[in-house]
Amino acid sequence: MGYVVLHFNKAKGSSEARMTAHIERKVDPPNADKSRTHLNREFIEFPDGVTNRTQAIQHRIKTAGIFRKITSDQVRVIRVNVSGSHKDMMRIQAEGRIGEWCKDNLDYFKREFGEKNIVSAVLHMDEKTPHIHIALVPIVTGKRRKAKEEAEMKKKNIIRLCADDILTRTKMKEYQDSYALAMAKYGLKRGEEGSKAKHKSTLEHYRDTFVQTQELKLEVDELMVQKEQEQQILMHLQQQEMDGKQRVADLQAEGDKKQKEAEENIRLARKAKNEVAALGIEKILKETGKDLLESIGSALKGNPKAKKLEAENNSLKVEIDTLQDEKENIVRQSQKEIAEKNRSILEKNSLIVVQKSERDRLFTLFPVLNDYNFILRLCDTIKMPANIVDKLFADKVVYYTGSLYSPEHEQFFQAENLKISIEKDAKNNKPFLALGDMYHVEWFRRQKQMFYEKLGIKVDEQKKQMKQKW
Repeated sequence: MGYVVLHFNKAKGSSEARMTAHIERKVDPPNADKSRTHLNREFIEFPDGVTNRTQAIQHRIKTAGIFRKITSDQVRVIRVNVSGSHKDMMRIQAEGRIGEWCKDNLDYFKREFGEKNIVSAVLHMDEKTPHIHIALVPIVTGKRRKAKEEAEMKKKNIIRLCADDILTRTKMKEYQDSYALAMAKYGLKRGEEGSKAKHKSTLEHYRDTFVQTQELKLEVDELMVQKEQEQQILMHLQQQEMDGKQRVADLQAEGDKKQKEAEENIRLARKAKNEVAALGIEKILKETGKDLLESIGSALKGNPKAKKLEAENNSLKVEIDTLQDEKENIVRQSQKEIAEKNRSILEKNSLIVVQKSERDRLFTLFPVLNDYNFILRLCDTIKMPANIVDKLFADKVVYYTGSLYSPEHEQFFQAENLKISIEKDAKNNKPFLALGDMYHVEWFRRQKQMFYEKLGIKVDEQKKQMKQKW
């Protein structure tokens, strides 16, 4: 039996544009399958003139009849995320009960919080596990819990915007119980009370996503190395093919030369025979019982040099035929291997393009990843050990003893049990590398100052010396 998933998250500010863009898929999140986005559903019909979730939130607050001024830090919407264990949600989907599950969820929230307060409910089917995003505007009626009794007695039915009245500790526990009861028909139950399991924060999500981009980068680098190795093999195979062709060509030329020498010897022998016949000696020799022509012919046929040339010629012909077959085999094998390597290189090129595109998309969708990427490169620049960097990006505070390099001062500084962490700037909320609870630049400058002080040089004097130098 699986577990229900019920998360409440308060959202302040007058605009929910970014969350609305995510929920309504005005932007494509990296974990969504575009081919399934058409299966997503919005279950709440917006009022006339309202076109999206953000406007629906504003419209509900504006038309609720609230008289008290709404401050900038008030919670305007409670984001609710409901789902179940992945395996069980897949089972519910396979059973064709997703529609029924959605209806029971809407009925529960309308009954629990008021139908008018549920201004949006979107089913997402394009992520790993089906889930619903519910926008709950915390409109309540009645006096404030912390108000003075006498002042509020006359305002028993006052309409207010108050998330604290809805999300009390007692009520949160009751919601978990009652929601699990409503979902019991789907084989889902309440999570263990007091469980330490936590929903992943946005910062943790960004950090995990950044780790994913680094893994993609490593995969791309590895593919580039493999591609370069295969290109080297390809060049070697092509060189082998060229060497084989050259060897066959050289042997063919040598065979042609031997053939010409043998033909020339045969021509000379025939010429000598004809010259002997022309001299008329043949008739005289016949009379003496000796056939000179036959003797000359036999002599020529039995000439050792001619026989040697003819044997070499025949041997070369056999060798040429063998090499020709070998050449054809080499060419066929080389062409086959070259084709395979080319195909492999093309596949790796395609994969590299896809992974680079995915990595670039992650950086575009999550600009904060650029800040983490800068921190990673900075760690490399200041020569921080890899094991310290790994712990740092695992959201751990580490203490380091060793040397760190300052590119500003072009020298190493010694750190003794130095606290290193990734903190967030209070002004712009951006992550930065903190050395000893201060910006890394400040820490290095402080080390430089201490270095001059040890040498007995005051900082003001040192600055004056630098000015005189320049």
